[in-house]
Amino acid sequence: MPLGGLGEIGMNAMVFETRSDMVLIDCGLQFPDASYPGVEVLVPDLSYVLARLEKLRGVVVTHGHDDHIGAIPFLLREKPLDVYATPFPRGLIEQKLKEFPNTQEVRFHQIEPRKKFQVGAFEFDPIPVQHSIIEALAFAIKTPVGTVIHSGDFKHDPKELSRGEITFQAFQEYGDQGVQLLLSDSTNAEREGHTLSEADIEKSFERLLLAQKGRLIIALFASNIRRIERILSLAKVQNKKVAFLGRSMHSYTRLAFEQNSMVIPEDTVVLIENIDRYPEDRVIVLSTGSQAEPRSALVRVAEGIHKELEIKKTDTIIMSSRFIPGNERAITRMIDSLYRAGADVLYESAHQIHVSGHGFQEELLMMLKATRPKFFVPIHGEYRHLSKHAKLAKSVGIPDQNIAVIEDGQALEVSDASIQLGEKIEITKHPAVETLYVDGSPEALQQKHALAKAGIVFVALFRDKKKKVLLSEPIVSMQGLLLYHGTDAEKTIEDAKKRLKAVYTEYADREDLEDIVKLETRRFFRRHASYKPVVIPMLIPKA
Repeated sequence: MPLGGLGEIGMNAMVFETRSDMVLIDCGLQFPDASYPGVEVLVPDLSYVLARLEKLRGVVVTHGHDDHIGAIPFLLREKPLDVYATPFPRGLIEQKLKEFPNTQEVRFHQIEPRKKFQVGAFEFDPIPVQHSIIEALAFAIKTPVGTVIHSGDFKHDPKELSRGEITFQAFQEYGDQGVQLLLSDSTNAEREGHTLSEADIEKSFERLLLAQKGRLIIALFASNIRRIERILSLAKVQNKKVAFLGRSMHSYTRLAFEQNSMVIPEDTVVLIENIDRYPEDRVIVLSTGSQAEPRSALVRVAEGIHKELEIKKTDTIIMSSRFIPGNERAITRMIDSLYRAGADVLYESAHQIHVSGHGFQEELLMMLKATRPKFFVPIHGEYRHLSKHAKLAKSVGIPDQNIAVIEDGQALEVSDASIQLGEKIEITKHPAVETLYVDGSPEALQQKHALAKAGIVFVALFRDKKKKVLLSEPIVSMQGLLLYHGTDAEKTIEDAKKRLKAVYTEYADREDLEDIVKLETRRFFRRHASYKPVVIPMLIPKA
């Protein structure tokens, strides 16, 4: 049963369950778009797992991106937990746990590629795959009903040899033995062809660095250790200096370096506060904030409020990442601000400065043809991605009845002979399963939506309850209302006061007077504004 990641991008969490055992593959979070005002992160609804904690044998991690590990601390609030991970994601989880003081014990078990391990009823064979982060894994999982392949996030880059060649041989070997079910990454199922190689991006950066006239500020994900490593290598060859900007840029690179997973050339990295000591055409800044996340380093630079870096007219900003769906407006706003500050900005749509960490259609077909599964379920993507991937599976001969396109909350029952839909968790919120909001309840979020959409009106009535008369003019204050074009705000408030006087005169002795004031105020403002506002009435004295 997927609890996140199917029918949406991010928040990946997949339950594997038998009668006696349960394993969670990944437990990630999601960074919301503007439709979640004031909410910084979302985590999956873990109530299905929490109701069966006695069966949970652990969390198995495919890789260290936040959309795969970021919600583990929230699960650790409920139960001591066994977490199976390679060293890099383990280090990232340990860093996150420092921010969560009320978690219970975590017992880490180190995963080594191709070294099998047992978790409850499931035997896992970790298979290295290529992605935009180091130590990414797929899993071949031996279950009571056959072998299941979980691809994790993957691509195929035949030119990437920095840590040894990664091939599809292991998947082909399992295909020869028989794969009952394939769960495969669908993020780029709509994109034809094959992903570009990081080697091609390296050539682009080499040209950009050679042509550098002023400072280069390169925005990219701090988790893309291999790309950072390449830029550092190019800088060393060209005798340039690199500074890191952003907390995660420092923490990710420090962890990778300490674990000997990253090479940092000697005499290349400098402190950001020291970059003015070097000629501008020899300075490179690697920054977080490529998705224009609130308060991220590049956003603060663009707004002119970063204490360590101010844009110069000779600067060039390179956006070395794709625009993740939902972030486009914020990113383009940030780019506009960078242009207003005088910088030049290069981004993926116009320059070859980024490649995806998720395979295109050719790579998805490679996985299908290597594993030759009996049954297929597309994972990791919005519904259109899942549907497109299902069509690819049909094109290689998997029967339509052996393919299941499911979304969050939909259980799939797998036997040695069939797959069929099982329990469906009741859908109460978007995405498909009710979401736990880190900064408050779903009710609080609904209130945020209402305030953002409709605005708010405060009403105060000072009264003499015994004489049933008002002691002063009603007080009416409105905030955030979108009045109709041509509507005079001051006159509208005066008319509202007149209406409230009339309402009080008519209903002064009613016990539900406060509710009546609220209802009549909403009705009044609906005639003058786009939406009925949120109304907060105050009767003084109340009793």
